[in-house]
Amino acid sequence: MSADRADRIHGALLGLAVGDAIGLAADYHRAVRSPWVRGRLWAGSAELDEARVAKPLLPFDATTVDGARLAPTDDTETAVLAARVALTTAGAADASAGRFAEWRRLTAGDDVWTGIAERSAIINAERGLVPPVTGNDGPADASDSAVAAGVVWGLFHAGDPAAAAEAATEWASITHARDGVWAAACMASAVSALAVGAPIAQALDDAEALVPADSWLAEGFRAAARLAPASVLLELPRLLAELNPRRYSQPGTAPETLPIAFLLLRADGERPEQALANATLFARESDSVPAFVGALLGAAHGAGVFGAVWPDAVDRVEGVCYPPLAGERVSAVAAELEASVAARAAG
Repeated sequence: MSADRADRIHGALLGLAVGDAIGLAADYHRAVRSPWVRGRLWAGSAELDEARVAKPLLPFDATTVDGARLAPTDDTETAVLAARVALTTAGAADASAGRFAEWRRLTAGDDVWTGIAERSAIINAERGLVPPVTGNDGPADASDSAVAAGVVWGLFHAGDPAAAAEAATEWASITHARDGVWAAACMASAVSALAVGAPIAQALDDAEALVPADSWLAEGFRAAARLAPASVLLELPRLLAELNPRRYSQPGTAPETLPIAFLLLRADGERPEQALANATLFARESDSVPAFVGALLGAAHGAGVFGAVWPDAVDRVEGVCYPPLAGERVSAVAAELEASVAARAAG
């Protein structure tokens, strides 16, 4: 069990990083470390728009982050940040207070780049507010940016989905509320079960059962269940129309993205390469769906499904969004999580 679990824990974080890196949004995220490139992207696109040129600029500096063309960014760093906090505060007398304090320390500073929900929570904390008010007093509490942290809480409590969901709920309440929190807990439960070998369908069913039936997220899951595509590619037009319409200007709405990720696992969970490729078809959600699908696939099947090239390609964390995390290694964080699970089980 232990060796298999260790491989699945590594696989979940590796899959998250792979999916994170292949989304177009990651290219834009990496540009934040090159102010000139960032400025040209937005100013140049505005100039083209004024000239009625329907071709906005794409990130064009391949050396923004140590010359790497592909590198994990926001989802992976969100997960690593949660892992650092979980490992640092494990066993503490007042773990909740310690986790909030560590979150504040790692998200402090003018050079930190975040999503809307996280930025709102940072501002709220600076004003003296504490969770859950830091999360529910914001304009993006239903975003999916806490779901990547849910992956970590699932791994930290591998084999105990209830504890994983509880920990993810507490953590996500720092930055989110309602659907944003329930999505993180749902992912934590699924990953916790998959990490010890639970069947994909059972892990997803049990995770979805945690979501309040009258919530927006639950309706997303019901819509996905009604669609149940035989072929994601061949049925993509109706999947997009039902699950990911052009309704919001901001990507990453949890009641849309997590149901899509679960649908892709149900459709092709035993064909990991196909499932991950299908995740990239949802272009508006390329900032998160591939990462979520990669994490679930890795938890279900282990790191080996990502081949020999990816582990090295996305192992290093660059600190694009959270500079204090620069130099962390996905593989090392996974090993620490496995060691923590094993130590708590033995003790």
